[in-house]
Amino acid sequence: MKLFTFVFTSLFLLSAIAQTEVPIDSLGKLNLTYVNAAPSQSVQKAVSTGIVAPFPGSQLHLMAPMTPQQVQYLVADGSAVSKGQKLAMLKGSEVHHFTENLKAKTALLHISQKRFNANKPLFEANAISQSTWFSIAQAYYDAKLAWGHLDHFAEMFESDEDDDIGYLVAPEAGFFLYANGEKDAEATRLGSIISNSSLRIKTMVSADEASLISAIETANCQVQVARTDAIVNEYLTSVWSEPLPESCNLKLGQRAQVSGHFQLKALKIPAQSVFYLNGQSSVFVRSDNVLNVVPVEVVGQSGSDALLIKATPQLNNQPVLSSSVSAVQGVLIGLGEME
Repeated sequence: MKLFTFVFTSLFLLSAIAQTEVPIDSLGKLNLTYVNAAPSQSVQKAVSTGIVAPFPGSQLHLMAPMTPQQVQYLVADGSAVSKGQKLAMLKGSEVHHFTENLKAKTALLHISQKRFNANKPLFEANAISQSTWFSIAQAYYDAKLAWGHLDHFAEMFESDEDDDIGYLVAPEAGFFLYANGEKDAEATRLGSIISNSSLRIKTMVSADEASLISAIETANCQVQVARTDAIVNEYLTSVWSEPLPESCNLKLGQRAQVSGHFQLKALKIPAQSVFYLNGQSSVFVRSDNVLNVVPVEVVGQSGSDALLIKATPQLNNQPVLSSSVSAVQGVLIGLGEME
């Protein structure tokens, strides 16, 4: 009995595998309707979560030519700030040293500049030697560089009545990020400013499809793709959007479910046209008086009732069965005949 059941089941499955067409006259009075597979140039499909992040290289780092003993932030990390707004209170003797150093460098610059301007006509008239002029010019340019190094920070520094206290102020509007303690031999990072135009959505897509994605969509907005990274990390690569419009309603560091719009050659068909045969997505395509089984690759969806399948010459603008699909599939695998 077990042997008979095994043989019967095997023959049934082999019949289903071998059968790839159904004569239309065997379907009796089934209501058969068709749609032509319509070309679609854009495929939307879920890719992964996206994160709102600053575009690489867009942060304005706020570097100080000294290391304050204490940095007390006055705004929350990631806060939106306006130009000139106080960001942090700087405390310690290094703050006093900076203000005194700036005054000294400013005075030296004025002296060397006055000497430079007074001697330039003499050098042009050959009234002083070249070596003398070189020493004068070198002193002036050295003083100018030393003053400029301090003056850059002075543009985002506000002093206090207490010589050991000063304030870091925003040089431009944007989002303020705390420093992570980075410093080098000459400067200490106190924070960073990210402009509104620097906020982007970053997501990951398959490296094979990275060149095809054209836009990223969230629940509230759709943004064009600005750049695709060339580095591949475990079959995935990073994709960056254009600047986020306010309609996206997303904050720095926020994660969101996103979908991608891919420029693929695809065909749009009703979702009910697709059935599964031997683990393969398939559709019935009419050819004269026969319905042929054609395997398809689903690459996305269009709305709630249509699927996008990879375009092939066998499917392009061909009549695809859109009704009674399950019944025809039953006839195909030998579950019954229609009267």
